[in-house]
Amino acid sequence: MRYGRRFSLPIDPWPQASLGERMSVGLVLTLLLLVPFCAASAVMVVSAAIGTYIAWSYDLGASLRGAIERQVGKLADRHGRTVRKA
Repeated sequence: MRYGRRFSLPIDPWPQASLGERMSVGLVLTLLLLVPFCAASAVMVVSAAIGTYIAWSYDLGASLRGAIERQVGKLADRHGRTVRKA
């Protein structure tokens, strides 16, 4: 003899499905949600890497330009010429 009420959802989408079948459907749905999440994460990592590269190359370019301007300035001073910065 059973006591209490049997627990059931108000609307059971798969009334004949076993627990294993329900778990497999849940796993498939979870994996389907995981694919776009991983793709979005990959896009964020790539964009961060590109942004870091741009910032690094800009800093490198600015330092190289400064070094070249200093070198040109030294050469111009040796020859008694003035160099105008553009």
